[in-house]
Amino acid sequence: MTISFHGTKRKVLFAVVAAILAAAIIFLVNAAGTSMKSGIPGEKNNDRINFLVQCGWQVEPEPVSAREVAIPTEFSQVYQNYNKLNQQAGFDLKKVAGKTCRQYVYRVKTAQSGQEVHATLLIYGGQIAGGDISTAALDGFMKPLRTLSH
Repeated sequence: MTISFHGTKRKVLFAVVAAILAAAIIFLVNAAGTSMKSGIPGEKNNDRINFLVQCGWQVEPEPVSAREVAIPTEFSQVYQNYNKLNQQAGFDLKKVAGKTCRQYVYRVKTAQSGQEVHATLLIYGGQIAGGDISTAALDGFMKPLRTLSH
């Protein structure tokens, strides 16, 4: 009498390959979820203020305004320039292109320019997606939230 393992070997091999694929899919899904959540928290007011303090900005404890802003899908030259400014701070608004962000504007207390200075933060999915430090004056300025060293 002869016992054949030929069919059994295929089943075992199939089960092993299926288990490896399932493990790879679980790993990739968890890695994607982690990277989405590994951004800078910005959902709570305290999160936003802490971030601004870490960037060297002392701001009033409450925002002067909060509103929804739509980030365009296609960037005009103005948005391309604004995104370049954000990229200097480690953000990329192309990640939120076509999305609606919550915009918070804080009054900066440590401004030495003699002008009213605002810190603007864009929040998407509870994470800081970008922003700037600026004045509204015609001769004012707009600069990155922080400067990253390379």
